[in-house]
Amino acid sequence: MRLLVDCLPLTKGGGVQAALAFLYHLKDAPDVAWLAVAPTELRPLFAEGAAPDPRLLFLERPSSLARLWLGGAMRAIEARHAPDVVFSVFGPPFYRARAAHVVGFAMPLLVHEPLRGPHAQPLWERVTDPLRIRVFRRADRLVVETQTMRARLSKRLRVDPEKISVIGNCVNPWLLKEAVLPETPTTHFSILIPSAFYRHKNLGIVPRVAEAMRRLDPQLDVEFRLTLDPATPQWRSILSDAVSCGVADRVATLGALTLPALAQAYREASAVFLPTLREASTAVYPESFHFRRPLVTSDMGFAHELCGEAALFAPPLDPTTLAKALIRLGRDPELRGRLVEAGAKRLRSVYPSADEKFALQMELLRSVAAQRKVAGA
Repeated sequence: MRLLVDCLPLTKGGGVQAALAFLYHLKDAPDVAWLAVAPTELRPLFAEGAAPDPRLLFLERPSSLARLWLGGAMRAIEARHAPDVVFSVFGPPFYRARAAHVVGFAMPLLVHEPLRGPHAQPLWERVTDPLRIRVFRRADRLVVETQTMRARLSKRLRVDPEKISVIGNCVNPWLLKEAVLPETPTTHFSILIPSAFYRHKNLGIVPRVAEAMRRLDPQLDVEFRLTLDPATPQWRSILSDAVSCGVADRVATLGALTLPALAQAYREASAVFLPTLREASTAVYPESFHFRRPLVTSDMGFAHELCGEAALFAPPLDPTTLAKALIRLGRDPELRGRLVEAGAKRLRSVYPSADEKFALQMELLRSVAAQRKVAGA
């Protein structure tokens, strides 16, 4: 099989991790002539897991306005490589492939109810949503990570659910190489928030949660550790709010992390916190289970579906209730232990292994390529 892997739409976060995991396995896959294309700004992250490899190409992506040029570049690359199937790890892709096209979907704001208040959708997204829907609809096959997302996407795009495949999330194989250590006994309660900044991740609530924790339990030694680039306006805004709330000493950023650094951040954490408002899926949940760290997350349907009994849940827009859940976790080592064991069980029973996920992805790609050949015969 000849395969073209399209990573150009990726910018940060879980989508990049998913691409790295796929390429990790693909480089040793037999009987696959592959070529992958990624944006130049991701070269340092891709170099960690997949390069140097002449089958991995990088294109400069100056801005989202360069879609037409990038689409033309991808069409030229596809013409040279002549793939049987193109796999856009997550879309929307920048171009329409001539070969069979499989596109991953991880845009929860496109299919969930609109957010309101400070999280409301900006005008430019409302204007461009119909274009995104059109691009996703023309894929030969869409891939999501949960059955709930499959149902939502089918309804939103008005496409047959048979056109949408479900392949669950997993722990990145590069993280699986890293040591898993038990929690270090300490009076310091460090709370890791391993997420890139997206509007639906709700990271701006962190200073108010920290303020509520200080008010409710001033003796608990707490530090929130985000993973945002300190040079970004998003981090500067959070830090400014932390100063205003009087908790600048309790909110820090580790910066954007490589996978080994991310593993170390999990090892050094007492707990993991994700106050997200919408998800298609998230790597944070299985990673927390793998690294045996207790989790506090949103009291939302998608979180219950993905976590089961392996997390504490609280309303994501209520800083006081979120603070109470984190304080409860920080003060109760037996509770932390129960959640850790439930997470390990959840990881084994619900999530595929990295090897299993790759096998399912390759089975799907071969199937879609074969269907296109039959249709074109």
